[in-house]
Order: sequence, then C-alpha cells, then structure tokens
Amino acid sequence: MYPFPVFLFLTILCLLGSTADAIGVNWGTMSSHPLPPPKVVELLKSSEVSKVKLFDADPLVLQALSGSNIVVTLGIPNSMLKTLNSSRKAAESWVHDNVTRYFSHGGAGVRIEYVAVGDEPFLQSYGDQFHPFVIGAAMNIQAALTKANLGGEVKVVVPCSFDTFVSESGRPSKGHFRTDLNKTMIELLTFLSKHHSPLFVTISPFISFQQNKNISLDFSLFKENARHHNDSHRTYKNSFDLSYDTLVSALSKIGFPEIDIVVARIGWPTDGAANATSSIAETFMKGLIDHLHSKTGTPLRRRNPPIETFMFSLLDEDHRSITSGNFERHWGVFTFDGQAKYHFNFGQGTKNLVNAQFVEYLAPKWWLLFQYQLAQ
Repeated sequence: MYPFPVFLFLTILCLLGSTADAIGVNWGTMSSHPLPPPKVVELLKSSEVSKVKLFDADPLVLQALSGSNIVVTLGIPNSMLKTLNSSRKAAESWVHDNVTRYFSHGGAGVRIEYVAVGDEPFLQSYGDQFHPFVIGAAMNIQAALTKANLGGEVKVVVPCSFDTFVSESGRPSKGHFRTDLNKTMIELLTFLSKHHSPLFVTISPFISFQQNKNISLDFSLFKENARHHNDSHRTYKNSFDLSYDTLVSALSKIGFPEIDIVVARIGWPTDGAANATSSIAETFMKGLIDHLHSKTGTPLRRRNPPIETFMFSLLDEDHRSITSGNFERHWGVFTFDGQAKYHFNFGQGTKNLVNAQFVEYLAPKWWLLFQYQLAQ
C-alpha cells in the first residue's frame, strides 16, 4: 500500500489526466480552401488536443491521423442514413472501408472511439426527413462493428441538436424532449443503454442567448456577477448548467436519468451576429474550460458531469449553411488557414493555441477573389 502522500499525488495525477482527456474539438472540412490534413494534425498536436470529432470519414484525414495517438470520433453524414438503415451489407461495407481499415490495435493506425451516426439528424429545421432511418442505421452499424470484432472497442452514438430538448418556461425542471421526438428518443436511449454508449448532444449558450431575452450575456459567459436563475430550491449561475439540466430533466421524464452525456458541440462564434466577436468568444471558452475543470457538475448532476466535451469548432468553414445566420461560418478558434483568433488552450496544459506554420496560399489574384467571396 502506498504511503499517504504518494497515494494522494497519484490520485491527483489521475484526476488531472481524466480531465484533460475529456476535452476535444470538432474538425469540420466544409471550406473552399481547407488546410491539408497533415497540417491540421500538426495544429492539433501543437495545441495539445487529444480528441477530435469528424463529420465524415475522409480517407486523407484518416491517413493524416494515423499514428497521431489522437482519439477520433468518425462521422456518418445524414445523406447516408437511408441507405444504412435499409441495408446491413452497406453498413458492413462502410465499417470495413472506414473503421476496420484504419483501426489501431495498439499500433500505428487511428484510435477510433466512436462512430457518430448522422450529423444532428433531429434538427428541427430538417423536419422529419431523417427520423425514420436513424435508429435502423445505428443498429446496422453496431451489428457491422460486432461482426468485425470491434463491437467492444468502438461505440455507436447519434449526435442530437440543441433543439432536441426544450423547456417552455425556461426552468430546467420542466425540460422535456420535443413531442415529435419522444418515441424516437426512447428507442435511441434504449439502444445506447444496451450498448453502454453515451448520449451525444449539442449545448449552445450562444443560440440560447440569441433566442431568449431572459438570458443575459454575463450569464452566458460564466461571469460571477451575472444574475442567477432559480428553479425551486436550485440556483443556476450560468447558461451551460441551465441547458444541461434541462436535458437531464428530459432524460428523467422518459426513464433514463443516469445515462452518460457527451457534449458533442459547444462554442461561440467570432463574427456574423451581434456579440459574436473574438474577445467575447475568448471569454466564453475560458469560462467553459474553467467550469469543466472545476468538476462541480450541475445542480441536477453534481456527481455526473459530461464525460467528454467537444469544442465547436477547430477552423472556420466558409461553405457551412448560413440558414441560421452568417455566424455559422465563424465558429472556429482558428481562421480557415490555421491562425488563432484569440488566446486560449484546450485545457490540456498551459500552452495557448499555436498557429499553423508554412501555410501555402493562392496566387494574389485568386486570393483577392477568395476574399471577395468570403465577404458576400
């Protein structure tokens, strides 16, 4: 048995390690001039990012991540859900081409942790066009992983959008899933629980601030002087906890009060809307990291905070849809060419973001045209 001081030291190291491992970042590639994948992997390493969530399974991206020791969540686009739902063979083919081919068994491959089926397929603006296919696609991917002897090593998840759960009164205790999703969410959560997989969900303090006049900017930014929100005997000091516990209440109402939660997307844009600036984004991101590291949890989940959190996003993407607003193209902590927008670290240490080095740019005439397109 270790002497007490040594035991305490080892315990602290374990706690620090588990905290650091729980922070990741979304890497999207919807850009007219994306950085080469090897350059992005250098960026991830230099900024000490240990986990990355992808929205597809680009072979060039997976090749660049091979041997990097970065833990990966692979994404399956919504456009593939119908096919994967209807065809077990299509699911087996996808798993073979994108998981088995690259999976690291302790060697130089890719450390794949999750397969994310769909990209927020329940987003309200999509209507129900993907609803009938999500659960079947997830089950077929799970079966394909099991057949490939990877069922115990790679978990299947379904990323859920911020509008999957609601509270008309703004009180977390009144949180519930959208009525059009109740049956689907019960099916999804039953599937996740059976396979010991977490619920992936977006928390968006920025959009909550935009849509709710009762939420102040200070409350969204984890400011200590923000006016608190009360729900019965519980006090909420920030927008993150308010949204998170709204989800916890929704889960409890349909019988899944203890399921693990992964915050699959959370961030603050730097342009394209009021209060979308680099300085405000920096304040939000630092506040979020400090809050996650505090391990205080939320009023409804003191002992069970998110097991992982993925910042949104690594890079700006000028091809993202702007249906929700121009800010959709400005979520990156880096510009499209890998230059940091503000001082920040991903909670893995004390090192701030490090800019991409030796980036190759277009010839001046094409660069001017590109800048003009960005401004539109």
